[in-house]
Amino acid sequence: MAATAPAPVNIDVTRAGVRRVLLITLFLNVLVSGAKILVGKLTGSLSMVADGYHSLMDGSNNIVGLVVTTFAYAPPDEGHPYGHRKFETAATLVIGMILLGLAYSVVEQSLGVAARTRLPEIGILNWVVMGVTLVVNLFVAAYETRQGRKLGSAYLTADAAHTRSDIYVTLGVMASFAGAKAGVPGVDSLVAIGIAAFIAILAVRIMVGSFHTLTDRAVIPGETLAHVVMSVPGVQAVREIRTRGGPSAVYVDMIVHVDGGISLRAAHDIADRIEEAVQSQHPEVCDVVVHLEPADRRR
Repeated sequence: MAATAPAPVNIDVTRAGVRRVLLITLFLNVLVSGAKILVGKLTGSLSMVADGYHSLMDGSNNIVGLVVTTFAYAPPDEGHPYGHRKFETAATLVIGMILLGLAYSVVEQSLGVAARTRLPEIGILNWVVMGVTLVVNLFVAAYETRQGRKLGSAYLTADAAHTRSDIYVTLGVMASFAGAKAGVPGVDSLVAIGIAAFIAILAVRIMVGSFHTLTDRAVIPGETLAHVVMSVPGVQAVREIRTRGGPSAVYVDMIVHVDGGISLRAAHDIADRIEEAVQSQHPEVCDVVVHLEPADRRR
């Protein structure tokens, strides 16, 4: 027996709202990343170029969000009877690989010029672009947080938290400008390598998370769900609880033992209550399959 959590009444309106927010933030991220990469290359600031690539990562998060709202939430069909949530996994895996390549490129360039004596030519344009970046990050973080709460989107809320962390990267780049103006050698390359390491760590986390989803790694501990299931009246035992999927879309199946003498209707009602209890305690669960067996078949 299976049950799927009911979709929100205004799910189409919510999707449209989330897509609008993602498109706006994608435009802003691409704009500032392009400006940082261009100005960074013109002035020889590797840290600024690295931060430009870092902003492209934020844009990639927006693209993943658009993939999710366009494809991943589509209902199951004949070709994809289990739904389309792994479209999100495929997109994040590709993005993780691209980001890892970008991080390697930044480190390679930074090490190649680490011994140079010529410092970056930091001018007013560098400061203006990074100042605008700081303002954009603050705006995007506040905007996504507000819209995430309004639309009930966990994705927007999480992306806003990530954007707030970008503020520290921007401040680090500005610190490298100050170091360059003060004549401190190597500070630009050092900050660039630090940003590249930050990008690489996030890329690896993305790829590991995608790998876990693709290999059906358990998402919720079985004992956690067993506690919920055993609280349902009529359940005598539960075993072989299995979970798979991603953090925002978990699939659960289990074997539950009930009194073998009750009617089929009563057994079905118990299964319904189990599904409701699990999804009530764990909203991330989108599908529950309960296989019922009589208690005298417990093993």
